[in-house]
Order: sequence, then structure tokens, then C-alpha cells
Amino acid sequence: MFKIALVAFLPTAAVLFGLMSIGLALSPTLLHHFDLAFGSYMAVAAASFVLALPIAWLVARRMIVRRDKQVLDAREGKMV
Repeated sequence: MFKIALVAFLPTAAVLFGLMSIGLALSPTLLHHFDLAFGSYMAVAAASFVLALPIAWLVARRMIVRRDKQVLDAREGKMV
């Protein structure tokens, strides 16, 4: 499941960054203050990577089909 989470991580981070940067682009004060805008976009980039970690894990859990869950449970020694 870790490999699937890695595959889902980057698109999730990109979507989160896009959504948050739309909010920054609509802010009129950031148009005139480059240093404030630069810091805000860097903070949004960092926040998108941090928020993408748990979301990518949830996406990976949803991507695993029922058979794969049974195989993973069998490898861990759980009875299905």
C-alpha cells in the first residue's frame, strides 16, 4: 500500500497547491508586495506537501481493491 500512496502523493499535492494558490491569487494585497507574496506561496507549497501525506494515504486505501486487501491481510497473518 506504501507504493500506491507514493503514486498518489504528487497529484494530491499538486491539486492542493492549485486550490490554495487560487486563494492567494485572488488576494489584492499580494499583487503589490512581492516579499509577502513570495513567503505566502512558499508557505502554501509547504502546507500542500504536509497535507498531501495523510490524504495520499487515504486515497491509496481507497484504490486497493478487495482482492488486494485479502492478499495483504494474508501476508500479515490475519485470517480473512
